[in-house]
Amino acid sequence: MNTHPSRTLGLEATGLLDLPRPVQLELATKPVAPAVVLQRRGKNLIFAGSVITIVGVVLYCAVCFAGGVDTELGAILFENTIPFGRATLGVLGIGTVVWLIGSFTYLRGAMDADEAAQLEE
Repeated sequence: MNTHPSRTLGLEATGLLDLPRPVQLELATKPVAPAVVLQRRGKNLIFAGSVITIVGVVLYCAVCFAGGVDTELGAILFENTIPFGRATLGVLGIGTVVWLIGSFTYLRGAMDADEAAQLEE
């Protein structure tokens, strides 16, 4: 084996130091259609929005029950007897918006996939 001294730091290469070259593996990957990517992203957003909304419902129920039996719902929300009442409604709203964006993203990917399938035929 003929190696340059700068590669071996001036040391002689022996049979123990000769390492095999790394094997270059070529992965067989198929290109993913943009429609499939949109559908996956939409599914993930739908799942995330559902989880956020469920957490918001649980937190909202906990806040409402913490207000006491004699507290009216209007007092919880508008008179701010419980400071986290509006925040939990905000979490519900965020979860719903994320879910809606995911639904439209998935629908857009499904429509694009349908057009791509029709063009291939």
